[in-house]
Amino acid sequence: MELLVYLGILLVIAAIISLVLSFLGTVLVGALRLLPVVFVALAIAVFVRWYRDRH
Repeated sequence: MELLVYLGILLVIAAIISLVLSFLGTVLVGALRLLPVVFVALAIAVFVRWYRDRH
């Protein structure tokens, strides 16, 4: 009976860890999807500053 309690606790802990990792994976994938947009915005900002400094 004690073994079943420990097994249940292990399953709950595994489920919580799985949910946390899934959430972190979703956040990371979302951040990676935004990466090209951020890169383009930074490139535009750098080129605008470079253009202003030349003129």
